[in-house]
Amino acid sequence: MEPALTLRPYLEDPSVTDLCLNGPSRLYIDRGNGMEEVPEWQGFPDESDFRRFILDQLSSIGRSWDAKLPFVDGVFFGTHRAHVAFPPLVTGGVHLSLRRLPRGSSIDSGRAQARARWDRDQTGLELLIGAVKTNETVMISGSTGSGKTTLLSDLLGFIPEQDRLIALEDTAEIRPGHPHFIGLLARPPNADGCGGVTIRDLLRQTLRMRPDRILLGECRGEEVLDLLQALNSGHRGTLATLHANSARDALRRIELLALLHSRTGIAPHWIRELLANGIQWVVHLDRIDGIRRIRNIIRVEGVERDTLCCRPVYSALP
Repeated sequence: MEPALTLRPYLEDPSVTDLCLNGPSRLYIDRGNGMEEVPEWQGFPDESDFRRFILDQLSSIGRSWDAKLPFVDGVFFGTHRAHVAFPPLVTGGVHLSLRRLPRGSSIDSGRAQARARWDRDQTGLELLIGAVKTNETVMISGSTGSGKTTLLSDLLGFIPEQDRLIALEDTAEIRPGHPHFIGLLARPPNADGCGGVTIRDLLRQTLRMRPDRILLGECRGEEVLDLLQALNSGHRGTLATLHANSARDALRRIELLALLHSRTGIAPHWIRELLANGIQWVVHLDRIDGIRRIRNIIRVEGVERDTLCCRPVYSALP
């Protein structure tokens, strides 16, 4: 049997959220209890066959590999986000990491799936549904694999169908069943350093595309200050994700990113004013006993004496 076909059972298994191939013969999967090796997996005959398989997949999605760009991101098989790391910057041969993408569905079935997926945190979910329905901005924080993109996609099903949604991402992960959804993708520069399009570039174009809602796949760079200014100039209802250890840490990280990328030396006080006026809710996700949960939700109330005031409104049981 072709080695690629031996991956199919794990790719099609909805309980498998992540697959990591450490070289041609070692496969690890995550079913919610952490990464576990699959010793019975047959693997690829050798490194050259594994590399050929990956290059074929990259070619099918219009991506290429170059020694100057040893890391490549994309979507494989139409169902999984892929990250490929090539030697010599990674030891032990080529490494492939796959993450299952949320499946798009109709509005009604998507809403039912969302409530079923977060059934242990219905109170928290209903708070967030109310927030998106009233056009308030929600930031979703958490670690890798905590369900940030899944929750964001689930919440989109509760946005009115006439709203125009525009998503900005590095890799196409957000897949709502919403009828008026547009996805924009950033791209890295080529081997000569030309042709790159950043999330900040996309954000500036999005503001000219008449968005009702801006969806940001991940806040992590110079686009943060532009986003805060957009949130304070009529673009409420944004949903975005970022990596952080808690809901309050998420606000601190946004503030730090804005300060780091401010070329005019803006005072921290004004960053906090932008945060308080532009962001209404922060939700933090975590894995509790191997299950993705809404750990806590805070409501941003304003600024007092240069301090952001936040009110806890929901907390999951430890």
